[in-house]
Amino acid sequence: MTELLALPPTPEAIASLSQLPGSQISTIMLGTLRGPEGHLGPEAAGAILMLQATFTTQAGSEGFWTAQAALMELLNTAPGFMRSYGFGDGPNNTLLVFWHTLGDAKAFAARPEHRRVMRDLFEQRWQYSHFAGIWEMAGRHDRVIFCPDCTAVTPVREERCQGCGAELFDVYRSD
Repeated sequence: MTELLALPPTPEAIASLSQLPGSQISTIMLGTLRGPEGHLGPEAAGAILMLQATFTTQAGSEGFWTAQAALMELLNTAPGFMRSYGFGDGPNNTLLVFWHTLGDAKAFAARPEHRRVMRDLFEQRWQYSHFAGIWEMAGRHDRVIFCPDCTAVTPVREERCQGCGAELFDVYRSD
């Protein structure tokens, strides 16, 4: 059975990347959440939401994170929700959410709970800056697996290597 490894970039790659203008490499916290459609890979995403926030006060940050935790609890069972990835980049906080369809993303944004949080954001001014956008996927290709046992490249949906017949491990179906 194939074993997938969680490996950081090599020191040489980090050195090369850090030399690029505008590059910044730092240790960060990454928060992820798997939803009802989490068994699907990124190729099945029909829409992606991006949220950006910055803060200037501890109270604003606490208000936001309290509201965010409640919304993530709803998101966790929302139809069409695949996965989310939240991370900080210095003072920037970013959340990427993968949705099965654009309609699923818009339906969640229209929920009364979400609309109430948005009203609270503007009334209570938790954030210094805020951005949210939903993009419908315009182009993509199937996810493929490069077989470690032979030279074949097989679409992940086939589950067995086209070249040698080995079972292909899909990280999204396994966790």
